[in-house]
Amino acid sequence: MEEVQLYIIKEAEKLFMKYGLRSVTMDDIAKHLGMSKKTLYVNFKDKNDLVNHMFTTILKEDECQLACCSAEAENAIDEMFKIMNYLKDSLSGINPIVFYDLEKYHAEANGIMKDFKHGHIFQKCKINLERGIKEGLYREDLNIEVLAASRVSQIDWVFESDLVRGGKYSLYEVINEITYHFVCGVVNDKGSKLINEYKDKYK
Repeated sequence: MEEVQLYIIKEAEKLFMKYGLRSVTMDDIAKHLGMSKKTLYVNFKDKNDLVNHMFTTILKEDECQLACCSAEAENAIDEMFKIMNYLKDSLSGINPIVFYDLEKYHAEANGIMKDFKHGHIFQKCKINLERGIKEGLYREDLNIEVLAASRVSQIDWVFESDLVRGGKYSLYEVINEITYHFVCGVVNDKGSKLINEYKDKYK
C-alpha cells in the first residue's frame, strides 16, 4: 500500500470512528485532509472501497499487536490481560454506531470483520487455552473447540449488543467484563490465584 493511501485511511478512520460510517462522506474526508475529491478517487474507487481497505488495515494491525501480546506474556493468563490492556486503548473513543453502519451498509467490510473473528480470533483462543493447560493454569478437562467457539460468539454479541449500541456501556467495558468472567471459568486453583495478581498489575 502506498504512503498516501495509508495516510488517507488513517485520517478517514478518525472521522469514521467518531461519527460513524454512514454520516461521513467523501466530501467530509477530502475537507478534513485538505485535498481534492479527485485525489481521493485516484486512490480509492469509492467510499465502500475506502472502508474495506480501512478495516483490512485495522485488522492487520490488531493481528500484529495480538501476536506481540502472546510473545511477551509470561503465561496464558498474562496474555489475556495484555490483550485487554491493548483493547483498552484501541477501542476507546469508537462510536458504537460504526458497527451498526458496518453491518447495514458495508457488507464486504463486515465480512472481513467476521472472517477475522471466526478465523484468527478463534485460533488465538484455541492456542491460549492449549497454552494455559500446558502451563498448569487452566483446567485439563476443557473442551478447547467448544470454548473457543463460545468466546467468538461472545465477541459477536458484544458488537451487536444494545448495551453497547445504546451507549450505556463502552465496547471495552463489556468486553473486559465478559473476558474476566471467561478466564475465571477456565482456570484451576493455581490459575485463580494468578488472576488477582494480574488484575492488580494491569489496573
